[in-house]
Amino acid sequence: MTEGSSVDIAGLEKLGEGYEAEIFAWEDGQALRLFREGYEANVEPERIAIPAALAGGIPAPRLGEALRLGGRAGTLMERIHGENLLDLVGRKPWLLAREAWETGKIHARLNALPAPSGIATVHERAREWVGNVEIPPHLAALARETLKGLEGGDRFCHGDFHAGNVLLERGGRRVVIDWGSCATGPAEADVARTVTLVRLGEPLDATPAMRVITRLFRPMAAFAYLRGYQLTGPVNTNLMWRWVVVRAIEHLAILRAIRPPDEETPSRVAAVERLVALAQKRAGA
Repeated sequence: MTEGSSVDIAGLEKLGEGYEAEIFAWEDGQALRLFREGYEANVEPERIAIPAALAGGIPAPRLGEALRLGGRAGTLMERIHGENLLDLVGRKPWLLAREAWETGKIHARLNALPAPSGIATVHERAREWVGNVEIPPHLAALARETLKGLEGGDRFCHGDFHAGNVLLERGGRRVVIDWGSCATGPAEADVARTVTLVRLGEPLDATPAMRVITRLFRPMAAFAYLRGYQLTGPVNTNLMWRWVVVRAIEHLAILRAIRPPDEETPSRVAAVERLVALAQKRAGA
């Protein structure tokens, strides 16, 4: 891994950011994905996942070298000139159904691929979050018990597939980014993660208008996404809802790990419990 200690992070143009990394402009048409403290373990999985995705026909940014800057791990990659679909829908809400449909189709194509070797399983990732972050004991116990009855799989799972991680280029190509949470497992586990994010996720630093849009149109977005997915690839919906039980509880653990305790609203646990109850009902539990 190359050292870039001579470069001042403060002098770089920031292109965007997420919970696990910040993105900066770099020379020669590249971008620097600089991971935040605590997320360095996602560097290697991303470097395994992106070449495998490209080889399987999934649009993703081409990789450059790995480096360290300011004591943080990072990866140089192709700079994608496009807007993420979450921001696009925030500006043009009438495109929500179309883009949810299109992301479902891309996701199905990804999940149809065998996972590359050298990455964690979805079971391992879920157990790690639920086991290492303090969440209500009854939810942690439910996640562990549900996982026992869910078999493994060998499909290529993105692990964080949502509209904010798909960029739309001017020519219409949609490019999937942020591969650090990739895993191997059943396709239904990855679909369940996306359904959970659509129903519970809140955009980072969202405008008031975006918050209204995401809350009002969640059911429509989830329906359009699933329809696009199912028209491209098979998904066992009963199994998917069983995975939603785990993914909703895992989502709560992730939020508690990345946000200060004073930012948590009292309704967050209740929202997770409502989704868990819905998932159990849909799965016939």
